[in-house]
This record gives sequence, C-alpha cells and structure tokens, in this order.
Amino acid sequence: MAVGTSKRNGGQPKVKAQTPSKALPVTLLSGFLGSGKTTLLQHILKTEHGLRIAVVVNDIGAINVDASLIKQTHRLTRTEEKVIALQNGCICCTLRGDLLEELLRLAELEQFDYIIIESSGISEPEQVAETFDKRLAEQMSAVAGGPEGLDEDMVKVLKRLKAAGGLEKFARLDTTVTVIDAFTIYNDFETDDMLSSRREDVQPEDERTVSDLMVDQIEFADVIVLNKMEMVDTKMRARIRDLLSKLNHRAKILETSYGKIEVREIINTGIFSLERAQTGYGWLQDLHAMTLRQVRGCVAVNGKKVITPKPETEEYNIRNFVYTRTRPFHPRRLFKLLHDKFIMQLEVPDDDDDDDDEDDDSDSAMDSDASSSSSDSPSDTDMADDDDDPLDMPPNATILRNKRASPIFSRLFRSKGEFLLATRPHRAGEWSQAGAMITLAGGRPWFCTLPAEQYMTGDAEVDRLVRFDMENGGEWGDRRQELVFIGEGLDVRGLEAVLDGCLLTDEEFGAWEGVMRDGGLDDGKRVEKMQELFDDGFPDWVEDGELEDGDGHDGHDHGSHAHHHRH
Repeated sequence: MAVGTSKRNGGQPKVKAQTPSKALPVTLLSGFLGSGKTTLLQHILKTEHGLRIAVVVNDIGAINVDASLIKQTHRLTRTEEKVIALQNGCICCTLRGDLLEELLRLAELEQFDYIIIESSGISEPEQVAETFDKRLAEQMSAVAGGPEGLDEDMVKVLKRLKAAGGLEKFARLDTTVTVIDAFTIYNDFETDDMLSSRREDVQPEDERTVSDLMVDQIEFADVIVLNKMEMVDTKMRARIRDLLSKLNHRAKILETSYGKIEVREIINTGIFSLERAQTGYGWLQDLHAMTLRQVRGCVAVNGKKVITPKPETEEYNIRNFVYTRTRPFHPRRLFKLLHDKFIMQLEVPDDDDDDDDEDDDSDSAMDSDASSSSSDSPSDTDMADDDDDPLDMPPNATILRNKRASPIFSRLFRSKGEFLLATRPHRAGEWSQAGAMITLAGGRPWFCTLPAEQYMTGDAEVDRLVRFDMENGGEWGDRRQELVFIGEGLDVRGLEAVLDGCLLTDEEFGAWEGVMRDGGLDDGKRVEKMQELFDDGFPDWVEDGELEDGDGHDGHDHGSHAHHHRH
C-alpha cells in the first residue's frame, strides 16, 4: 500500500456507514526531539512482525522512510493539528480533532490490526490520551451542536461518535510509550531552555520548559524506551534506570540502541489505563504509600518527622522521601530559600487595567522571561528598607551555577506536592519542580474549608484517608506541607533542615493561630491580617473557577493531580 500524505485525497476508500466490528488498539509514542523516536518508527515500519500497522504522525517529512522499504501491509499518514476546546476551555476537555478524524477513518477501513500515533515532540501525552477517555461521549451533545469555528466535517465526526457511544467503539488506547535519550537526560534536567528555544513549531509565548515536558513524558508512560545506550557506560546506565524507576514506579524500561526493540514489547500489551496512569506518578505513589502506612499505625505521626517510602536497595543512591509538616511556611523565607537556586515560574493573574503603568511593567517583566522576574520577588515596598536582602532574582545562568554548587539541591531532579503559606490559609499551593525549574501556583481549597459533601466520595477507603488528613491536622484540618523529593545522593537531613527553617517560628505560629481563631474576621479580613504579619511577595493566585462550577467535569483533574492523591 502506497504511503499517504493526506486523509481525504483522491483514491482513498469511501468511508463506511457502520460502526467497525472491533475497536483498533493504539500505541501513543512520545519522546523529545533527538531522543530517537523517528528511528524507532523506522524500525517498526521495516520489521517483520505479522501485523498490519497504520502510523499517524504530525510531520511525515521527519520520518524519511523510502516507500519501497515500508511493508506493503503498513500505511504512513500525517495529520494537520486541529484542537477543539470544550466546556470552559480547560486542558482536560480539549480534543485533538485531527486524531478523532483519522482514528475513525482508519477504523472504518478495517484494513489494519493496529495504530501507532507518533505524538509531536512537544506534546504532553496525557492530553492526547484524554482524547480516548470514555467520558468524552458525555461532552458530545454540546460539541456536536456546532461550536463557533468548528468545520462541518468535524461536526459530523462528533455526531457519529456520540451516536456510536464514544471513541471506544472505534479505537482504544493500548500502550503509552516514551523514548528517552540516555546520553542527554541528565543535561536536560539541568537546562533552563524553554521549548520555544529548541523548536521552530513552538509559539514564543509557550512557557513550557524542556525539563517539565521530559518529566511529563516519563511519568505518564507505560513503557520507557531508553535509547542510545551505546553512548553511556555501565555505571551511567544503572544510574539512569534507577532514576527512571523512581520517577515512574510502574513503567517497563527497555534499553536499546538505534531504536531496535522487539515490536511486541510496545504493542498489544493491554496495559494502559487512564486512571492508573493519572495516579501512577512516582511522587504520587510515594505520597499514597506514606499515608497508608500512617493510617495503619506503622509510622508515628508528630508533624516533625521525615517519612520515607518503603525501604529499597539504593545501590546507585537515587532516593526519595516525603517531607510533611502541619505548620505553615513563612512566604518570605520560602522565597529566599528558592529564588536563587531554582528558576521560578510564578502564577501571574491577568491584568485588565491597561492604564496601570506599574502593573504593566510588572507583567511585561514576567512575560519577557517566562521563567522568572524580579518584579515577582517580595514587593518593592516590602523591600525598601531592607537593602541588604532585596531577594532580586539573579540571571538564569547564575541560578544554574548556584543549583549545581548547592550541597542540598544540586542533584534534586524532581519534587512535587502541596504546601501551606501562612498568608494563604484557605488554599493549598501546588509545588512542581523538574530539574532547575520550579512552579509554585494556587491549587485546591483545603478540604477543611469546605462542606463535607464536597470532598467525601462515598468510597470507604478513600474517605478514610481523607478523614485521617483532617484528624492529623487537628484544629487546622488537612492544611499541611506534603512534598515528595526525588534525587541522587540527597542530603535528606540537610534538606529537611532548610525547609524547617522556612516554617513559622513558635512566636509567629502563635500569632498565626490567634488570627485564625478570631471569630470576628471574615476570610478576606483574615488574609489581610496575615499579610500584615508576614511579608508575602508572591503574585496573587488565579482563582480557579472550575472548583466552583465543576458540573459536567466529573472525575476530571484540572491541572493538578496533587489534590487527588488520596483517591
């Protein structure tokens, strides 16, 4: 069968009217630019494995496989990306319209045994995987009505999906695979590169970083193909495997050179589960394991103890631990600890007041460098009388040098979780660090601020864990610091000490509790009082409207897995 470069050009068989007899299994292949993903695809297309495979790619030119070398049972096609935003435009309700059209077309042809989707090197695999979510059918009625800008063909596809009962009747996601370059993985953890600096197909305003995307691709994979192993020695191979197993406990790791693997290792495995993938991140599993041991009474909980995951052989000294405390962080001291050792990505609310020059200057400073801006350090008014400690953010190159030189943070590859700021007692902060980059943003409301019916699930085991969080915090409920750290040769006690140094002192904590107990204050006034007591130079957290109008998004996670880790 000849190589095709279009979905609906001349000579293609006419689409059938009926639903296919079976859903085609799909492997989603991710990997960063240069990882060897294209070489792996070439290997699949030229290998005798007895399957008729259709490969769907974003850039057919990049594959560069001579048509005569492709098995006659295969087909290589490309897609032109169509992204369709559904309710609220949130990530979890964004459809890859191009994939929907192509998957339906290939399934209806009934000429193939399998589909491999080569995800763009800049794609987050979870977003593509959610296209296969069964809950997608529930969104069809609204979309099929013809949202603005949706072409007629796409409306027909969505109506067809709705009538059939969802995409699962045509295609099902079987395996997610990520290809990693063994030679560059450590360098990619230490870079400050934005995706836009490495790829011409990334918009300049895209603020994602190389290290963040690489971690996303590693953590979501069912299978990790560790490529270019011929370029690293035996000791480095073991170090990389140990690191990957800590980042993703559940993934199968295949070592290879030049993308040569047994094809059946990544197709027809039947191992993909969206729920399992979204709860299978290494850091999330560490939190869950720690909580189960706490609930079962295996660990004394006093708010001042490092809880490590279950003991493992640490031959190559890649280790992980969970930092838990019930006392809030002082915002200024936390900022001081992090601002010159990590490139900080801080949440900045949209500013609609174009006449406010000061705000415009602050926002433009943030926009000009997505990774950091001195305008987001503790405010100028707070710092005017403290010239010795301005906490201005250094240049990125200086931050990278500082991190590499730090005995505490130099080999910290990943940290993730929730944190409690003294000045923001009603809402959890989300902490996400990958390599030199760290993102601190607003997350869920603490459960203790909500009516029980909004967070109790009816699942006895889940609700037991939630109740444990609430009871463990005593008067202050589930408010806490709960952060997982994964690194090589980590000085756990040293890391614990510097984080403890950011907590409120006894005197400060007494003042904080006094404000919290003042029944004459509403939430707004209480926050104002806290800000008078403790300098807070972090930008305001964007209010998450989805937390208030979650109807129609049952079970979806809008940008944060941290607040679902008990589930």
